Amino acid sequence: MHRSRSAQSLCAARLSSIAGICLLTGCLAVPLGAVQLPADQSESSDSHHYYRRYQATAYISLLSVTIFSRSNVGFGYAKADEEVFPHRRNISLQFVSGSLPERAHGLNRFGFIQENIRERDRICAEADYFGLITASGEESLSQAKAALDAKSEKTAFVAAQASINPETARYSIRHLDLSSSYRGANAEQLLGQVRDSFHHAEEGQSEHRQELHGSAMGTFLYSVREAMMSPANKLETRFIYNGKMFSMLSEKREDHKAGLELRNAGLIDNPSSVLILTGAIRNEKTNEVTNFRLWFDRTSPDLLPLRFEFRPKSYLRLVFQAVADSSMADLYFSK
Repeated sequence: MHRSRSAQSLCAARLSSIAGICLLTGCLAVPLGAVQLPADQSESSDSHHYYRRYQATAYISLLSVTIFSRSNVGFGYAKADEEVFPHRRNISLQFVSGSLPERAHGLNRFGFIQENIRERDRICAEADYFGLITASGEESLSQAKAALDAKSEKTAFVAAQASINPETARYSIRHLDLSSSYRGANAEQLLGQVRDSFHHAEEGQSEHRQELHGSAMGTFLYSVREAMMSPANKLETRFIYNGKMFSMLSEKREDHKAGLELRNAGLIDNPSSVLILTGAIRNEKTNEVTNFRLWFDRTSPDLLPLRFEFRPKSYLRLVFQAVADSSMADLYFSK
């Protein structure tokens, strides 16, 4: 298989888009441990905590034929926390991902997402998110090569935070030039600097407000989780990010072939327990549609995906597969 430097450049450059499936919609990523859900000592609760670690593989195709692939070009860590009370639940969903510069020709891309949801009687009553992602605009092989060759002490980041209830959504966005030395290993320093930026608004950085008029509106990761948990094989949901409304249509079915692959990888015991969920996300203003797929174990209380993939471009497919050992995940997430 021919592996040109330009193709390798594109694989590396597009890793700026892999802060989780949420980035497909133009959402912004979210920092680890940004917001802690409130504890209520007056009610008894049942708590659950799950981790998952991923490795990323990039595939480039021409006329539907794969012409280049490279494994282990990026990493991912997912975490889900749930606190269950008699009539309500607190849910926290987090994801961090980025490129591995040593496997991506020195290119450094990075992103986070965290969503906090408060349910009452199985309905989303409140939600918030806080996010960060490397800003990158490579759209072609030539642009990717230029990004690879460019060297700078600063990297452009975009950050956002928001709070949502049935009446209103409030959100703020920041554009920041920060040190290029930030990696997954020093993420907490990066996140601290970004959080500080929201306490010192500059001109043009005011909070935005959107009226929802009583609609129960969730967030992206939460909507995907609901589709995975739903007894229905097909589900349509809506969510909001940074003032943009999206609809998501999802469908589930058994995938025994993928189940065998995941069993051989040591991730599951029973191949028949694996379902594939295909999703189509539509921007309700522009009608732009983005597709994704994920696989999960329907018999496990841990619904974090075993594998997920998407195409940020028609010629590029990114696949994240879980690894059996998730012992490093706690380094990336606040307890």
